[in-house]
Amino acid sequence: MSRVVVLGSGIAGHTAASFVRRWLPRADTVTVVSPVDRYNWVPSNIWVGVGLMQPH
Repeated sequence: MSRVVVLGSGIAGHTAASFVRRWLPRADTVTVVSPVDRYNWVPSNIWVGVGLMQPH
């Protein structure tokens, strides 16, 4: 049994954890560690960052 830890829960961490979960057998575990206590992943966030959309 393997245990994988993904450091960071942003877009890259989420993507990495999703792919690793698919590749590993069911008995293995994937844990995501984040420096914050909430998860905010919305595909349109990139548009806020480049000034093409308002945060609200």
